Amino acid sequence: MKKSIVALSVAFASFSTYAANYSVDARIDAMGGAGTAAADYLAAGFHNPALVALEPTSAFGVLFPTIGIQFRDPDELVDGLENFGDVYDNFRNNPTNSDNQTNTANALRNLDDRAAYVSGGIGGAIAIPTNTVSGNFFVKGYTEAIVLPEISDADVSAIENGTSTSLSSNARVLAFGVVDVGLALAGNVELAGQRIAVGVTPKSQQLYTYHYEVSVDDFDVDDWDADEHRTEDSAFNMDIGVAWQNGPFRVALAGKNLISNEIKTAFRTREYTYHVDPLYTLGTAYVTELATFALDIDLNDQTRFTGSGPEIKDNTQLVRVGAEFNAWGWAQLRGGYINDLEDTLDGTLTLGLGLSPANTVHFDISASIIDTNSYGASAQLAFMF
Repeated sequence: MKKSIVALSVAFASFSTYAANYSVDARIDAMGGAGTAAADYLAAGFHNPALVALEPTSAFGVLFPTIGIQFRDPDELVDGLENFGDVYDNFRNNPTNSDNQTNTANALRNLDDRAAYVSGGIGGAIAIPTNTVSGNFFVKGYTEAIVLPEISDADVSAIENGTSTSLSSNARVLAFGVVDVGLALAGNVELAGQRIAVGVTPKSQQLYTYHYEVSVDDFDVDDWDADEHRTEDSAFNMDIGVAWQNGPFRVALAGKNLISNEIKTAFRTREYTYHVDPLYTLGTAYVTELATFALDIDLNDQTRFTGSGPEIKDNTQLVRVGAEFNAWGWAQLRGGYINDLEDTLDGTLTLGLGLSPANTVHFDISASIIDTNSYGASAQLAFMF
């Protein structure tokens, strides 16, 4: 793992003001994120509030902590930005040297049309299922960022000619963070002889952005989160969900962030806006004591940053599939896959393990594998009494 990638990942993981899909759930992460119908009542606030009531005989439970981080840098962009300053210094010290000209022009050209993505989250929940109204109080936080260079062809030409003394090419980090504090409430209703769980989550949100922009030769991964790059706002929002179960079969629908909000970044050479818009997900699952199979489909795409500059390719619409195999309630093996219909993100393979002695203490870990320079992990601890 490269030093600069580690630094950026740790920086986002330690975003201490947030408490992610904004979901963070190691069990469901290992199942490709397919939690709309398959998540348990402890994680219902992260995926679908109706799931709090789907198993009304479940025990009082506590989930804390759950934490995860993922980064995607298939072209090693962050390393390239970190290293470019040294290459450019060599060029400035001797701009007429043909090797310096070639190496620096190639290093700058190789940054063009690249992007790196980082995300992370942490959370916890307390759930009380009942035969009337079930409740799940949760706190979750999530942050995501995109690292973008803007390379000038004129800079490349000037370096190749040995005439460049200053650069107009920039690198920027755009980051968004949210803290959700919510109470998922759900109950069961009878409709045409079928039991349907219905849930709603009123929640408060604290929103943050960071906008770090610097010349490519001065990029420093440690400087993105300085106070002058930050904006923040607060908002009220709501999630809703329904879930139907007939024997082992489940079908569920969840709507997250039903109230659209926007938050603007700090102004640099330009200003960006992050959009918090509704996301609707249809889920189905087959759940037995020995195995669970789940499928989630986002019904709309999710757009994030917009601005006056070059278009940012960060919109996603995900299809998630996952499975869990349960060894008599004591250990679990999980796997899944995530596909982005918008082709912004490469396909992701997920896997994980769970330990649940006596169905009281639950420890889950997961990993995601995208390519040799893009992967992630999450872990959580839960207690059911």
